[in-house]
Amino acid sequence: MFFNSHINRRGMVKAGLASVASGLVGIPKTYAAIRPKAKGETKVVYLGGDQLHNGLGQSQSLRGCFAPAGWRFLWATDARFLTPEFISDADLLIITRWGGGIQGWSPEPIVEVPPSSDGYMSDELEETIIDNVTNRGMGFMALHCTIWTPDKPRFMELLGIKPMMHGPVQTVHMHNFNQNHPISQGIGDFDLAEDENFGVELINKSAVPLYESTGADDKRHDIAGWCLENGKGRIVGLAAGHSHTAWRDPSYRKLYWRGAHWAMNRDIPPEG
Repeated sequence: MFFNSHINRRGMVKAGLASVASGLVGIPKTYAAIRPKAKGETKVVYLGGDQLHNGLGQSQSLRGCFAPAGWRFLWATDARFLTPEFISDADLLIITRWGGGIQGWSPEPIVEVPPSSDGYMSDELEETIIDNVTNRGMGFMALHCTIWTPDKPRFMELLGIKPMMHGPVQTVHMHNFNQNHPISQGIGDFDLAEDENFGVELINKSAVPLYESTGADDKRHDIAGWCLENGKGRIVGLAAGHSHTAWRDPSYRKLYWRGAHWAMNRDIPPEG
Protein backbone atom coordinates (compact mmCIF):
# COMPACT_ATOMS: atom_id res chain seq x y z
CA MET A 1 0.00 0.00 0.00
CA PHE A 2 1.10 3.57 -0.68
CA PHE A 3 -0.19 4.88 2.65
CA ASN A 4 0.45 3.69 6.17
CA SER A 5 -2.63 1.74 7.29
CA HIS A 6 -2.67 3.67 10.59
CA ILE A 7 -3.16 7.03 8.81
CA ASN A 8 -6.76 8.08 8.31
CA ARG A 9 -7.08 9.12 4.67
CA ARG A 10 -9.89 11.60 5.29
CA GLY A 11 -7.95 13.22 8.10
CA MET A 12 -4.86 13.41 5.99
CA VAL A 13 -6.71 15.06 3.11
CA LYS A 14 -8.38 17.56 5.44
CA ALA A 15 -5.07 18.37 7.07
CA GLY A 16 -3.37 18.69 3.72
CA LEU A 17 -6.02 21.04 2.33
CA ALA A 18 -5.90 23.13 5.47
CA SER A 19 -2.14 23.35 5.19
CA VAL A 20 -2.29 24.35 1.56
CA ALA A 21 -5.02 26.91 2.13
CA SER A 22 -3.29 28.48 5.13
CA GLY A 23 0.05 28.54 3.38
CA LEU A 24 -1.23 30.27 0.26
CA VAL A 25 -3.27 33.08 1.74
CA GLY A 26 -2.05 36.20 -0.02
CA ILE A 27 0.40 34.10 -2.10
CA PRO A 28 3.64 33.86 -0.11
CA LYS A 29 7.03 35.03 -1.29
CA THR A 30 8.83 31.75 -0.65
CA TYR A 31 7.80 28.12 -1.02
CA ALA A 32 9.40 25.70 1.38
CA ALA A 33 7.96 22.70 -0.48
CA ILE A 34 9.91 23.54 -3.66
CA ARG A 35 13.45 22.31 -3.32
CA PRO A 36 16.26 24.71 -4.21
CA LYS A 37 17.87 24.47 -7.61
CA ALA A 38 20.57 21.80 -7.58
CA LYS A 39 24.10 22.41 -8.80
CA GLY A 40 24.30 21.95 -12.55
CA GLU A 41 20.53 21.76 -12.89
CA THR A 42 18.58 23.60 -15.60
CA LYS A 43 15.49 25.29 -14.17
CA VAL A 44 12.69 25.99 -16.65
CA VAL A 45 9.66 27.92 -15.34
CA TYR A 46 6.40 27.97 -17.28
CA LEU A 47 3.41 30.27 -16.71
CA GLY A 48 0.47 29.20 -18.83
CA GLY A 49 -3.22 28.45 -18.83
CA ASP A 50 -6.30 30.64 -18.59
CA GLN A 51 -10.01 30.51 -19.40
CA LEU A 52 -9.26 30.54 -23.13
CA HIS A 53 -6.23 28.24 -23.29
CA ASN A 54 -5.55 24.72 -22.03
CA GLY A 55 -2.68 25.23 -19.60
CA LEU A 56 -2.52 21.55 -18.65
CA GLY A 57 -2.18 20.52 -22.29
CA GLN A 58 0.42 23.21 -22.91
CA SER A 59 2.41 22.21 -19.86
CA GLN A 60 2.36 18.50 -20.68
CA SER A 61 3.38 19.15 -24.26
CA LEU A 62 6.32 21.33 -23.27
CA ARG A 63 7.34 18.94 -20.50
CA GLY A 64 7.37 16.07 -22.98
CA CYS A 65 9.19 18.12 -25.58
CA PHE A 66 11.98 19.06 -23.17
CA ALA A 67 12.17 15.71 -21.36
CA PRO A 68 15.14 14.40 -23.42
CA ALA A 69 17.20 17.39 -22.26
CA GLY A 70 16.75 16.42 -18.60
CA TRP A 71 15.68 19.88 -17.53
CA ARG A 72 13.64 20.53 -14.42
CA PHE A 73 10.25 21.87 -15.56
CA LEU A 74 8.08 23.87 -13.13
CA TRP A 75 4.57 25.00 -14.11
CA ALA A 76 2.41 27.70 -12.52
CA THR A 77 -1.07 28.87 -13.50
CA ASP A 78 -1.14 31.89 -11.18
CA ALA A 79 1.20 34.78 -11.95
CA ARG A 80 1.54 35.68 -8.27
CA PHE A 81 3.74 32.63 -7.79
CA LEU A 82 6.34 34.08 -10.17
CA THR A 83 8.03 36.15 -7.51
CA PRO A 84 11.47 37.76 -7.89
CA GLU A 85 12.89 35.14 -5.53
CA PHE A 86 11.47 32.23 -7.50
CA ILE A 87 12.65 33.51 -10.87
CA SER A 88 16.06 34.65 -9.64
CA ASP A 89 17.76 31.34 -10.52
CA ALA A 90 15.63 30.30 -13.51
CA ASP A 91 17.59 29.50 -16.66
CA LEU A 92 14.53 29.86 -18.87
CA LEU A 93 11.13 31.49 -18.35
CA ILE A 94 8.30 30.66 -20.74
CA ILE A 95 4.94 32.44 -20.71
CA THR A 96 1.68 31.85 -22.57
CA ARG A 97 -0.56 34.60 -21.20
CA TRP A 98 -2.47 37.56 -22.58
CA GLY A 99 -2.59 40.78 -20.61
CA GLY A 100 -6.25 40.77 -19.67
CA GLY A 101 -8.40 39.78 -16.72
CA ILE A 102 -7.23 36.26 -15.92
CA GLN A 103 -8.70 34.37 -13.00
CA GLY A 104 -6.23 33.28 -10.37
CA TRP A 105 -5.73 29.89 -8.78
CA SER A 106 -7.86 28.81 -5.82
CA PRO A 107 -6.67 26.51 -3.00
CA GLU A 108 -10.23 25.33 -2.36
CA PRO A 109 -11.19 21.76 -3.45
CA ILE A 110 -14.60 22.93 -4.72
CA VAL A 111 -15.04 26.44 -6.12
CA GLU A 112 -18.46 28.10 -6.31
CA VAL A 113 -17.31 31.71 -6.77
CA PRO A 114 -14.55 32.16 -9.38
CA PRO A 115 -11.29 33.42 -7.88
CA SER A 116 -10.21 36.98 -8.49
CA SER A 117 -7.59 37.96 -11.05
CA ASP A 118 -4.01 36.88 -10.43
CA GLY A 119 -2.87 40.37 -11.39
CA TYR A 120 -1.05 39.42 -14.60
CA MET A 121 0.96 41.29 -15.64
CA SER A 122 1.87 43.18 -12.48
CA ASP A 123 4.48 45.92 -12.47
CA GLU A 124 6.62 43.70 -10.23
CA LEU A 125 6.53 40.77 -12.64
CA GLU A 126 7.27 43.03 -15.60
CA GLU A 127 10.30 44.48 -13.81
CA THR A 128 11.41 41.02 -12.67
CA ILE A 129 11.35 39.61 -16.20
CA ILE A 130 13.17 42.60 -17.69
CA ASP A 131 15.84 42.55 -14.97
CA ASN A 132 16.49 38.81 -15.17
CA VAL A 133 16.69 38.80 -18.96
CA THR A 134 18.72 41.94 -19.59
CA ASN A 135 20.96 41.93 -16.50
CA ARG A 136 21.27 38.27 -15.53
CA GLY A 137 20.99 36.62 -18.95
CA MET A 138 17.91 34.47 -18.31
CA GLY A 139 16.35 33.07 -21.48
CA PHE A 140 12.77 34.04 -22.23
CA MET A 141 10.17 32.56 -24.58
CA ALA A 142 6.95 34.46 -25.34
CA LEU A 143 4.42 31.99 -26.72
CA HIS A 144 1.14 32.68 -28.52
CA CYS A 145 -0.95 35.35 -26.74
CA THR A 146 1.94 36.62 -24.60
CA ILE A 147 2.54 39.26 -27.23
CA TRP A 148 -0.84 40.80 -26.42
CA THR A 149 0.18 42.88 -23.41
CA PRO A 150 -0.04 46.31 -25.07
CA ASP A 151 -0.51 48.18 -21.79
CA LYS A 152 3.03 47.18 -20.77
CA PRO A 153 5.26 49.21 -23.13
CA ARG A 154 8.48 48.20 -21.36
CA PHE A 155 7.61 44.54 -21.77
CA MET A 156 6.83 45.13 -25.45
CA GLU A 157 10.17 46.92 -25.76
CA LEU A 158 11.89 43.91 -24.20
CA LEU A 159 10.28 41.67 -26.83
CA GLY A 160 11.24 44.14 -29.55
CA ILE A 161 7.80 44.14 -31.17
CA LYS A 162 4.51 45.86 -31.74
CA PRO A 163 1.73 43.23 -31.47
CA MET A 164 -1.14 42.72 -33.89
CA MET A 165 -4.35 41.11 -32.64
CA HIS A 166 -5.48 37.89 -34.27
CA GLY A 167 -8.57 37.37 -36.40
CA PRO A 168 -10.89 34.33 -36.33
CA VAL A 169 -9.86 30.84 -35.30
CA GLN A 170 -8.80 29.31 -38.57
CA THR A 171 -6.20 27.20 -40.33
CA VAL A 172 -2.94 29.15 -40.31
CA HIS A 173 -0.31 28.55 -42.96
CA MET A 174 3.25 28.70 -41.59
CA HIS A 175 5.79 29.60 -44.24
CA ASN A 176 8.95 31.44 -45.28
CA PHE A 177 11.07 29.92 -42.54
CA ASN A 178 14.42 31.61 -42.02
CA GLN A 179 16.90 29.05 -43.32
CA ASN A 180 19.84 31.03 -41.97
CA HIS A 181 18.90 30.78 -38.30
CA PRO A 182 19.44 27.65 -36.16
CA ILE A 183 15.94 27.83 -34.68
CA SER A 184 14.13 27.67 -38.02
CA GLN A 185 16.58 26.26 -40.54
CA GLY A 186 15.45 23.11 -42.34
CA ILE A 187 11.77 23.59 -41.49
CA GLY A 188 9.39 23.65 -44.45
CA ASP A 189 5.91 25.11 -44.85
CA PHE A 190 3.05 23.51 -42.91
CA ASP A 191 -0.47 24.27 -41.69
CA LEU A 192 -1.90 24.51 -38.18
CA ALA A 193 -5.64 23.93 -37.89
CA GLU A 194 -7.79 25.73 -35.30
CA ASP A 195 -5.26 28.43 -34.50
CA GLU A 196 -5.18 32.21 -34.21
CA ASN A 197 -3.12 34.29 -36.58
CA PHE A 198 -1.34 36.65 -34.20
CA GLY A 199 1.29 38.82 -35.86
CA VAL A 200 4.06 41.22 -34.89
CA GLU A 201 5.85 44.22 -36.27
CA LEU A 202 9.54 44.10 -35.41
CA ILE A 203 10.57 47.40 -33.84
CA ASN A 204 13.97 46.36 -32.49
CA LYS A 205 16.57 46.52 -35.27
CA SER A 206 18.33 43.46 -33.86
CA ALA A 207 15.19 41.30 -33.97
CA VAL A 208 15.43 38.46 -36.49
CA PRO A 209 12.29 37.05 -38.18
CA LEU A 210 11.99 33.26 -37.98
CA TYR A 211 8.85 32.58 -40.02
CA GLU A 212 5.67 34.15 -41.38
CA SER A 213 2.03 33.13 -41.21
CA THR A 214 -1.07 33.61 -43.34
CA GLY A 215 -4.64 32.98 -42.22
CA ALA A 216 -6.70 30.73 -44.49
CA ASP A 217 -9.85 32.78 -43.85
CA ASP A 218 -8.73 36.37 -43.27
CA LYS A 219 -5.72 36.08 -45.63
CA ARG A 220 -3.66 38.25 -43.29
CA HIS A 221 0.08 37.83 -43.74
CA ASP A 222 2.32 38.48 -40.74
CA ILE A 223 5.66 37.85 -39.14
CA ALA A 224 4.78 35.34 -36.42
CA GLY A 225 8.11 34.11 -35.09
CA TRP A 226 11.21 36.08 -34.14
CA CYS A 227 14.19 36.20 -31.81
CA LEU A 228 16.61 38.77 -30.48
CA GLU A 229 19.31 39.44 -27.93
CA ASN A 230 18.48 42.11 -25.37
CA GLY A 231 21.15 42.99 -22.86
CA LYS A 232 22.68 39.77 -21.55
CA GLY A 233 19.61 37.69 -22.41
CA ARG A 234 17.97 36.08 -25.41
CA ILE A 235 14.29 36.15 -26.33
CA VAL A 236 12.24 33.93 -28.65
CA GLY A 237 8.68 34.67 -29.74
CA LEU A 238 6.39 32.05 -31.31
CA ALA A 239 2.90 33.38 -31.94
CA ALA A 240 0.96 30.21 -32.81
CA GLY A 241 -0.47 27.93 -30.14
CA HIS A 242 -4.14 28.68 -29.48
CA SER A 243 -5.18 25.02 -29.55
CA HIS A 244 -3.58 21.61 -29.18
CA THR A 245 -2.70 21.44 -32.88
CA ALA A 246 0.38 23.62 -32.48
CA TRP A 247 1.52 22.05 -29.23
CA ARG A 248 1.43 18.57 -30.77
CA ASP A 249 2.66 19.41 -34.27
CA PRO A 250 6.13 17.88 -34.91
CA SER A 251 7.37 20.87 -36.90
CA TYR A 252 6.20 23.39 -34.32
CA ARG A 253 7.65 21.34 -31.50
CA LYS A 254 11.01 21.70 -33.25
CA LEU A 255 10.64 25.44 -32.76
CA TYR A 256 9.97 24.94 -29.04
CA TRP A 257 13.00 22.66 -28.65
CA ARG A 258 15.38 24.79 -30.66
CA GLY A 259 14.04 28.07 -29.32
CA ALA A 260 14.53 26.98 -25.71
CA HIS A 261 18.15 25.98 -26.31
CA TRP A 262 18.90 29.14 -28.27
CA ALA A 263 17.28 31.35 -25.60
CA MET A 264 19.61 29.83 -23.00
CA ASN A 265 22.58 30.36 -25.35
CA ARG A 266 23.27 26.64 -25.62
CA ASP A 267 24.14 24.36 -28.47
CA ILE A 268 21.03 22.92 -30.10
CA PRO A 269 21.10 19.11 -30.19
CA PRO A 270 18.84 17.11 -32.52
CA GLU A 271 15.23 17.07 -31.35
CA GLY A 272 14.52 14.36 -28.80
